[in-house]
Amino acid sequence: MTTKSDKNWQEKIEEIEAEIYDATPLNPPSNAQGSFIPVIKGWFTALPTGGKVIISVFGVMLLFSLISTVFSILKSLLSILVIGVVFYIAYKFVNSNSKE
Repeated sequence: MTTKSDKNWQEKIEEIEAEIYDATPLNPPSNAQGSFIPVIKGWFTALPTGGKVIISVFGVMLLFSLISTVFSILKSLLSILVIGVVFYIAYKFVNSNSKE
């Protein structure tokens, strides 16, 4: 009777080991490289549809905000460049008149 129950337990242990082996990925993703993109993709795919829409709209708004900020910075730099060129031309004009 003990051999039958031992055999039963052995079969159950083998089934559990097989389930664990099947559930364990062979190549787990390594976070040692510092890549957070797979983590974000996994998180995004786990969201419900409404959450995906909200996150997408927020992402697009953030993207437009960043583009607007970059254009504002470029506009400011261009203004400073134009003012610098005008002052340089005025300086050369005044400096050439004073030599005569």
